[in-house]
Amino acid sequence: MTRAMTLDQGVTWVVLPTVNEVASIVHMIERVSQALAEEPHELCIVDDDSTDGTVENVMAYRDAHPEARIRLIQRRKEHWGSQRGAAVLSGLKAGLEGPADVFVEMDADLSHLPEELKVGLNLVRSGRTDVAIASKYLPGSSVLRRPWSRRLISRVANLWVRTFLRWRVSDYSNGYRFYSRAAARKLCGEPIRFGSPIYLSEGLARLMSAGMRVAEFPSTYVGRDEGLSKLRPIDLVKAAIAIFPIALRFHLLRKRRENLPR
Repeated sequence: MTRAMTLDQGVTWVVLPTVNEVASIVHMIERVSQALAEEPHELCIVDDDSTDGTVENVMAYRDAHPEARIRLIQRRKEHWGSQRGAAVLSGLKAGLEGPADVFVEMDADLSHLPEELKVGLNLVRSGRTDVAIASKYLPGSSVLRRPWSRRLISRVANLWVRTFLRWRVSDYSNGYRFYSRAAARKLCGEPIRFGSPIYLSEGLARLMSAGMRVAEFPSTYVGRDEGLSKLRPIDLVKAAIAIFPIALRFHLLRKRRENLPR
């Protein structure tokens, strides 16, 4: 870091999980840095065994821009398939070691717009919510460059999760999220059980069952090479099954909390 930070300054910690993002990572760093140029922030890039030069590009950029606030965490994947949830938790835990007050997770492939960062940050810092989600499905949201087939699958999967968890959350599948320090600490309090993309629903269910407030805002999602060939059917099957234990735990913990003496 180039200067001392205190909680009074409102420090933003941005977690960018990466796997072979060489085509976009430098652009992402630049756009996030520009969007947050007027406030203290740090980018935490968590890489899971990239082989395309992503890590080398990050290190080269950091060396060429010593003023940039970039932390790089290199992980070794323990098994095949999506491990985005574990990568995000690694980044959040690293941020909790410092003074950050708002924590952000977002994709590094430019599907999430850094220009929307201030909206989510303001929601959390205003005290109106503990978690803010950039929703693809609220009025005013838009989805660009995503095939109709992927849009349909996303819609159906999201409706499936909403049916078992909480209906008033419109988007359980978008990984563009903002957490208060208390929410980040709660999320990191125990390991994520599921490694497929359903971890997004699992994490949110855990926070809601603990009484954390959730708010959403309209966003623009930009598809990046998202044809059906990129979709692993096994992840859909796992998600469809996993929602049952996730929902059961959510409703049991919520009921237990509601029955506690006040």
